[in-house]
Amino acid sequence: MAGISENATGPAPSVTMGGMVWCFQCGAPYEQAVSECMECGVATFPTPPQPAEEVGGPDEEQLAYEFHEWSYDARSGLEAALRALDLEHAWLGPTLIVCEADEEVIDRAVEGVLRERLPELDKSRPKVVYELGDYNGAQKADVMSELLSEGIAHELDYADNLVVDEADEEAVDALFEQLINAAAQRQFGPGLPGVEPYQVLEALFFSANRLRRNTTDTKAVEDFAIAHDQVVQLSLPWGYDADFWRAMLDAADGLRDALVAYPDPIQGDAASEQAAAVLKELLRRYM
Repeated sequence: MAGISENATGPAPSVTMGGMVWCFQCGAPYEQAVSECMECGVATFPTPPQPAEEVGGPDEEQLAYEFHEWSYDARSGLEAALRALDLEHAWLGPTLIVCEADEEVIDRAVEGVLRERLPELDKSRPKVVYELGDYNGAQKADVMSELLSEGIAHELDYADNLVVDEADEEAVDALFEQLINAAAQRQFGPGLPGVEPYQVLEALFFSANRLRRNTTDTKAVEDFAIAHDQVVQLSLPWGYDADFWRAMLDAADGLRDALVAYPDPIQGDAASEQAAAVLKELLRRYM
């Protein structure tokens, strides 16, 4: 969803004209016998649509939902649901404009339309079971939402495990991988525009390589400090494994902590040298 900057001036008046129907997307009027818009292919309704600029009040924010991938029938079903709920809304082609305050109600309406059109599992076909025991409520909700969005038939068994048709296994595997990658992205930094991850890793590698030999190398300490400040802000770059990235961040933090600590009275800088060696070895395969 994306926010829309225009603010509304008030609800559009409800206009009813005998013997006429309107396309809810483009607003084209038709004789009452016309059930589908000749331009948009969606259903017609007995009242004209509300203009997008009139959705909400003067101080209300708007939201946009994109339904480009939905069928005409599904969009028509959502329009009927929104009219039944008497919610202010408008369409700009397949983009739905609503009041931000109605987001939760809209989300439920969207879910309802998706569920109505979800195919049932064929009991005679082979099934695949995914155990969800390690998933919390929010994670399970994300899985169910994605399955609905993709139109994949599914159900939960007596043990709360996910059951899908064997023919959908590849698609469901891809869905889980997508969710795992999204979760991994959230574990790391917000991103650092204009900074190339491989350059940051190179700076970490070369500074760590020098520090493992000499922790009093002032330039190496300075280079490492700059690279460390950058790497903790980076989001997980494309092509890097999340487990590696987490291990690398932990190793970089370990070296930073060792460098700022006082040298051990017996071992001296051995801890810093060891931490630098660990980080260097982790990064070596990417150099």
